[in-house]
Amino acid sequence: MNYPAKNRIIRDGEHLTRKQTLAFVFILGGAMSLIPFTVDPFLPSFPAIADYFGTDNRQIQLSLTAVTVGFALGQLIIGPLSDAYGRRRPLLAVTGLFVVSTVMVVFSPNAEVFILLRLLMGMSAAAATVIAQAIIRDLFSGMAQMRMLARTFLIQGLAPIIGPLVGAAASEYSGWQTIFWIMAVLGLLLLLGNHRYLIETLPVEKRRSSTPRALLRGYRRVLRDRIYVGLALFAGLQVSALFVYLNTVPFLYQDTFGLSEGQFGLAFAMNAVMAWTGVQLGSRLPKLFPAQWLLVFYGFVGVSIGSGLMMTTDLGEFWVAQIFFALMLLNFGSTITSIQTIALLKHGEEAGTAAGLLGVSNFTFSSVLSLFYGLISTNNTFGAGFTIAGLYALALAALVFVARPNKIERFS
Repeated sequence: MNYPAKNRIIRDGEHLTRKQTLAFVFILGGAMSLIPFTVDPFLPSFPAIADYFGTDNRQIQLSLTAVTVGFALGQLIIGPLSDAYGRRRPLLAVTGLFVVSTVMVVFSPNAEVFILLRLLMGMSAAAATVIAQAIIRDLFSGMAQMRMLARTFLIQGLAPIIGPLVGAAASEYSGWQTIFWIMAVLGLLLLLGNHRYLIETLPVEKRRSSTPRALLRGYRRVLRDRIYVGLALFAGLQVSALFVYLNTVPFLYQDTFGLSEGQFGLAFAMNAVMAWTGVQLGSRLPKLFPAQWLLVFYGFVGVSIGSGLMMTTDLGEFWVAQIFFALMLLNFGSTITSIQTIALLKHGEEAGTAAGLLGVSNFTFSSVLSLFYGLISTNNTFGAGFTIAGLYALALAALVFVARPNKIERFS
């Protein structure tokens, strides 16, 4: 390979050598890891951060709301811009922003500045994820795209497994600030890797105009696709259910069930392994069954899991809640590659815009609904179960009545 990759262009995934494919798996998987790394390692530290700033848990939960708002803004802005300016330079820019904002969080003088900097972390992390997804769509389509997504998730999926364990250990033994230093170092390594190995995948002749009118035309083309809109609604409501889990479990497990930070980190990592397993399983099942009907099945499973949490709330047992949440993460992971592949199948010419809007729907829903997450009781699992079941029911309705699985052709 003739690296560094600056000023080079690759137009199709078939032209990647095995070494280049491996490099892309690592750097794109690393870029897509920034979203879970922005959330998961810090969940065990919520009570400690609240104590440090002398505030209540609800305000620290707002920092997670700020992150989700940042996720939505980052994807809304960077998607069409990457269609206009290419993939490589924007990815380098947002990775650099992630490093800078992460370092600045350590020096936050109060909870308000902490929340603002978490917003910037969320924006940069989400922007990196969108560009990585667009790069995969530039190079692959159909089952080939699904396989590449599954490979990158082998890297990305390590973040929610390792993150809580590292976060819990750092918070318990050296303080929550250590977590941000670790994230900054990882971000810097990713920035150097992108500079060294990332090859541009969007040739100049395929780029969109950067005028506001041209960017809006890209959004219109995507939003006129009924299948895309239905999948975006399904994904957004499902991610909202995931954020119910993320917001309630730290307090449910530690305050109600009495787990230490280390025990919580281990339980959370076990659930992340289930999500990792779900992605790999979900990328293989479409070889046997149409992906759109698998998504319908996953929607029913989500409703059942929420109902199970409601019906077992009187047991008050940690292991019962843990089983249901583990199944939820397995189910969530199983949907990821199918949603991405079907949604972007007809939008190769505006992959950045399509990937960005899909992410925006995910985190716009969760950002709005996160204003109510603090109202969910963490004394038992009933409130979380009720909310999860309701969100999955709405997601299933959007899939069936908007996307219409019977209208989606099976891809190869």
